[in-house]
Amino acid sequence: MALLEIDAVTKRFGGLLANHEVTFQVDRGEIVGLIGPNGAGKTTLFNCISGFFPPTSGTVRFDGTDVTGWPAERLVHRGMVRTFQVVRTFPDLTVRENVMIGAFARTNSASAARKIADEVLEFTGLAPRADVLGANLPIAQKKRVELARALATGPQLLMLDEVMAGLTPAERVQAIELIRAIRERGITVLLVEHVMEVVMPISDRVVVLDSGKKIAEGPPQEIAENPEVIAAYLGEKYRPRQEEAGEG
Repeated sequence: MALLEIDAVTKRFGGLLANHEVTFQVDRGEIVGLIGPNGAGKTTLFNCISGFFPPTSGTVRFDGTDVTGWPAERLVHRGMVRTFQVVRTFPDLTVRENVMIGAFARTNSASAARKIADEVLEFTGLAPRADVLGANLPIAQKKRVELARALATGPQLLMLDEVMAGLTPAERVQAIELIRAIRERGITVLLVEHVMEVVMPISDRVVVLDSGKKIAEGPPQEIAENPEVIAAYLGEKYRPRQEEAGEG
Protein backbone atom coordinates (compact mmCIF):
# COMPACT_ATOMS: atom_id res chain seq x y z
CA MET A 1 0.00 0.00 0.00
CA ALA A 2 1.28 3.45 -0.93
CA LEU A 3 2.30 5.70 1.95
CA LEU A 4 3.30 8.60 -0.32
CA GLU A 5 1.77 9.36 -3.72
CA ILE A 6 3.16 12.07 -6.00
CA ASP A 7 0.78 12.81 -8.87
CA ALA A 8 1.87 15.09 -11.74
CA VAL A 9 3.71 17.52 -9.45
CA THR A 10 4.95 20.61 -11.26
CA LYS A 11 6.91 23.52 -9.76
CA ARG A 12 7.65 26.76 -11.56
CA PHE A 13 9.77 29.68 -10.39
CA GLY A 14 8.74 32.43 -12.80
CA GLY A 15 9.91 31.20 -16.19
CA LEU A 16 11.95 28.34 -14.73
CA LEU A 17 10.31 24.91 -14.82
CA ALA A 18 12.01 23.08 -11.93
CA ASN A 19 9.72 20.01 -11.83
CA HIS A 20 7.40 18.90 -14.61
CA GLU A 21 4.51 16.50 -13.93
CA VAL A 22 6.51 14.13 -11.73
CA THR A 23 4.56 11.04 -10.69
CA PHE A 24 5.61 8.13 -8.48
CA GLN A 25 4.72 6.51 -5.19
CA VAL A 26 6.51 5.15 -2.14
CA ASP A 27 5.01 2.03 -0.54
CA ARG A 28 5.08 1.35 3.18
CA GLY A 29 8.34 -0.25 4.30
CA GLU A 30 10.26 0.64 1.14
CA ILE A 31 13.52 2.45 0.66
CA VAL A 32 13.12 4.48 -2.53
CA GLY A 33 16.03 6.35 -4.05
CA LEU A 34 15.47 9.62 -5.91
CA ILE A 35 18.50 10.33 -8.08
CA GLY A 36 19.59 12.57 -10.91
CA PRO A 37 22.45 14.79 -12.02
CA ASN A 38 23.05 18.19 -10.43
CA GLY A 39 20.20 20.56 -11.26
CA ALA A 40 17.74 17.74 -11.95
CA GLY A 41 15.15 19.13 -9.52
CA LYS A 42 15.52 16.60 -6.71
CA THR A 43 15.64 19.02 -3.79
CA THR A 44 12.89 21.18 -5.33
CA LEU A 45 10.66 18.12 -5.46
CA PHE A 46 11.58 17.30 -1.85
CA ASN A 47 10.58 20.81 -0.87
CA CYS A 48 7.22 20.45 -2.64
CA ILE A 49 6.54 17.14 -0.91
CA SER A 50 7.65 18.20 2.56
CA GLY A 51 5.83 21.52 2.79
CA PHE A 52 8.59 24.08 2.29
CA PHE A 53 6.76 25.51 -0.68
CA PRO A 54 3.61 24.42 -2.52
CA PRO A 55 3.65 22.80 -5.95
CA THR A 56 2.46 24.95 -8.84
CA SER A 57 0.19 22.06 -9.80
CA GLY A 58 -0.25 18.36 -9.04
CA THR A 59 -1.10 16.44 -5.88
CA VAL A 60 0.80 15.06 -2.89
CA ARG A 61 -1.01 12.38 -0.87
CA PHE A 62 0.35 11.01 2.38
CA ASP A 63 -1.18 8.08 4.22
CA GLY A 64 -4.32 8.43 2.09
CA THR A 65 -4.79 12.18 2.71
CA ASP A 66 -4.30 15.01 0.22
CA VAL A 67 -1.55 17.06 1.89
CA THR A 68 -0.69 19.28 -1.08
CA GLY A 69 0.60 22.60 0.19
CA TRP A 70 0.49 21.65 3.87
CA PRO A 71 3.21 23.45 5.88
CA ALA A 72 6.17 21.42 7.09
CA GLU A 73 5.24 21.55 10.78
CA ARG A 74 1.79 20.10 10.06
CA LEU A 75 3.35 17.28 8.03
CA VAL A 76 5.80 16.52 10.84
CA HIS A 77 2.90 15.99 13.24
CA ARG A 78 1.27 13.78 10.60
CA GLY A 79 4.41 11.61 10.35
CA MET A 80 6.49 12.99 7.46
CA VAL A 81 9.90 14.49 8.24
CA ARG A 82 12.98 15.40 6.20
CA THR A 83 16.63 16.30 6.60
CA PHE A 84 18.45 18.97 4.62
CA GLN A 85 21.29 18.92 2.11
CA VAL A 86 22.93 21.73 4.09
CA VAL A 87 23.31 20.55 7.70
CA ARG A 88 21.21 22.52 10.19
CA THR A 89 22.56 21.49 13.57
CA PHE A 90 22.05 24.01 16.38
CA PRO A 91 25.69 24.85 17.22
CA ASP A 92 25.12 26.15 20.76
CA LEU A 93 23.05 23.16 21.89
CA THR A 94 24.35 19.75 22.88
CA VAL A 95 23.72 16.72 20.73
CA ARG A 96 21.04 15.59 23.20
CA GLU A 97 19.34 18.99 23.11
CA ASN A 98 19.43 19.02 19.30
CA VAL A 99 17.61 15.69 19.22
CA MET A 100 15.17 16.74 21.95
CA ILE A 101 13.91 19.48 19.62
CA GLY A 102 12.61 16.75 17.33
CA ALA A 103 11.06 14.89 20.25
CA PHE A 104 8.98 17.95 21.17
CA ALA A 105 6.90 17.19 18.07
CA ARG A 106 5.57 14.23 20.10
CA THR A 107 5.46 15.57 23.65
CA ASN A 108 5.33 18.79 25.68
CA SER A 109 7.26 17.17 28.53
CA ALA A 110 11.00 17.91 28.79
CA SER A 111 11.62 14.66 30.65
CA ALA A 112 9.74 12.65 28.02
CA ALA A 113 11.62 14.45 25.23
CA ARG A 114 14.91 13.65 26.93
CA LYS A 115 13.94 9.98 27.21
CA ILE A 116 13.02 9.85 23.51
CA ALA A 117 16.25 11.63 22.58
CA ASP A 118 18.41 9.27 24.63
CA GLU A 119 16.81 6.23 23.00
CA VAL A 120 17.39 7.69 19.53
CA LEU A 121 20.98 8.61 20.40
CA GLU A 122 21.61 5.02 21.47
CA PHE A 123 20.08 3.70 18.26
CA THR A 124 22.10 6.03 16.03
CA GLY A 125 25.40 5.49 17.87
CA LEU A 126 25.53 9.08 19.14
CA ALA A 127 25.08 8.35 22.84
CA PRO A 128 28.80 8.89 23.64
CA ARG A 129 28.53 12.37 22.09
CA ALA A 130 25.30 13.36 23.88
CA ASP A 131 26.84 16.24 25.84
CA VAL A 132 29.01 17.63 23.02
CA LEU A 133 27.99 20.95 21.49
CA GLY A 134 26.74 20.79 17.92
CA ALA A 135 29.41 23.29 16.87
CA ASN A 136 32.17 20.87 17.90
CA LEU A 137 31.10 17.94 15.72
CA PRO A 138 32.65 16.84 12.41
CA ILE A 139 30.38 16.87 9.36
CA ALA A 140 29.53 13.16 9.50
CA GLN A 141 28.31 13.43 13.09
CA LYS A 142 26.40 16.65 12.36
CA LYS A 143 24.56 14.80 9.60
CA ARG A 144 23.83 11.96 12.00
CA VAL A 145 22.50 14.41 14.62
CA GLU A 146 20.12 15.86 12.05
CA LEU A 147 18.97 12.37 11.13
CA ALA A 148 18.53 11.54 14.83
CA ARG A 149 16.50 14.71 15.37
CA ALA A 150 14.22 13.69 12.50
CA LEU A 151 13.82 10.19 13.97
CA ALA A 152 12.88 11.70 17.34
CA THR A 153 9.69 13.10 15.76
CA GLY A 154 8.42 9.52 15.37
CA PRO A 155 7.99 9.55 11.58
CA GLN A 156 6.23 7.12 9.28
CA LEU A 157 8.22 8.54 6.36
CA LEU A 158 11.82 9.75 6.66
CA MET A 159 13.06 11.88 3.75
CA LEU A 160 16.85 12.17 3.52
CA ASP A 161 18.35 14.88 1.30
CA GLU A 162 21.92 13.88 0.32
CA VAL A 163 22.70 12.53 3.77
CA MET A 164 25.87 10.91 2.36
CA ALA A 165 27.36 14.07 0.85
CA GLY A 166 30.80 14.89 2.24
CA LEU A 167 31.24 11.54 3.98
CA THR A 168 34.28 9.27 3.64
CA PRO A 169 33.76 5.78 2.18
CA ALA A 170 33.82 4.28 5.70
CA GLU A 171 31.27 6.83 6.93
CA ARG A 172 29.05 6.06 3.95
CA VAL A 173 29.06 2.37 4.87
CA GLN A 174 27.98 3.27 8.41
CA ALA A 175 25.23 5.53 7.08
CA ILE A 176 23.93 2.79 4.77
CA GLU A 177 23.80 0.35 7.69
CA LEU A 178 21.88 2.91 9.75
CA ILE A 179 19.33 3.52 6.98
CA ARG A 180 18.72 -0.22 6.71
CA ALA A 181 18.25 -0.38 10.50
CA ILE A 182 15.75 2.48 10.28
CA ARG A 183 13.72 0.55 7.71
CA GLU A 184 13.78 -2.49 10.02
CA ARG A 185 12.03 -0.30 12.59
CA GLY A 186 9.11 0.04 10.18
CA ILE A 187 10.00 3.51 8.91
CA THR A 188 9.68 4.14 5.19
CA VAL A 189 12.60 6.01 3.58
CA LEU A 190 12.76 8.33 0.56
CA LEU A 191 16.40 9.09 -0.16
CA VAL A 192 17.74 11.82 -2.44
CA GLU A 193 21.28 11.29 -3.67
CA HIS A 194 23.44 12.52 -6.52
CA VAL A 195 25.87 9.59 -6.44
CA MET A 196 24.37 6.43 -7.94
CA GLU A 197 26.86 4.14 -6.20
CA VAL A 198 25.53 5.27 -2.82
CA VAL A 199 21.81 4.85 -3.39
CA MET A 200 21.78 1.67 -5.50
CA PRO A 201 22.79 -0.87 -2.79
CA ILE A 202 20.05 0.17 -0.34
CA SER A 203 17.09 1.06 -2.57
CA ASP A 204 14.19 -1.24 -3.39
CA ARG A 205 13.27 1.06 -6.26
CA VAL A 206 14.92 4.07 -7.86
CA VAL A 207 13.28 7.11 -9.46
CA VAL A 208 15.44 9.20 -11.80
CA LEU A 209 14.96 12.89 -12.55
CA ASP A 210 16.65 14.87 -15.30
CA SER A 211 15.88 18.51 -16.09
CA GLY A 212 12.90 18.36 -13.75
CA LYS A 213 11.25 15.35 -15.41
CA LYS A 214 11.08 11.71 -14.39
CA ILE A 215 13.02 9.76 -16.99
CA ALA A 216 13.09 6.31 -15.38
CA GLU A 217 11.77 4.26 -12.47
CA GLY A 218 12.46 0.68 -11.46
CA PRO A 219 14.71 -1.75 -9.57
CA PRO A 220 18.33 -0.57 -9.10
CA GLN A 221 19.86 -3.02 -11.59
CA GLU A 222 17.38 -2.02 -14.28
CA ILE A 223 18.07 1.67 -13.65
CA ALA A 224 21.85 1.16 -13.76
CA GLU A 225 21.53 -0.30 -17.27
CA ASN A 226 19.00 2.24 -18.58
CA PRO A 227 20.44 4.15 -21.58
CA GLU A 228 18.61 7.38 -20.68
CA VAL A 229 19.99 7.28 -17.15
CA ILE A 230 23.53 6.59 -18.40
CA ALA A 231 23.24 9.53 -20.82
CA ALA A 232 21.90 11.85 -18.10
CA TYR A 233 24.83 11.11 -15.81
CA LEU A 234 27.68 10.62 -18.26
CA GLY A 235 26.64 12.60 -21.33
CA GLU A 236 24.92 11.89 -24.62
CA LYS A 237 27.98 10.14 -26.11
CA TYR A 238 27.49 7.31 -23.61
CA ARG A 239 23.94 6.57 -24.76
CA PRO A 240 23.96 3.16 -26.52
CA ARG A 241 22.83 3.25 -30.13
CA GLN A 242 19.50 1.54 -30.76
CA GLU A 243 21.02 -1.42 -32.58
CA GLU A 244 23.53 -1.93 -29.78
CA ALA A 245 20.71 -1.88 -27.25
CA GLY A 246 18.88 -4.56 -29.23
CA GLU A 247 16.14 -2.19 -30.36
CA GLY A 248 17.12 -1.81 -33.99
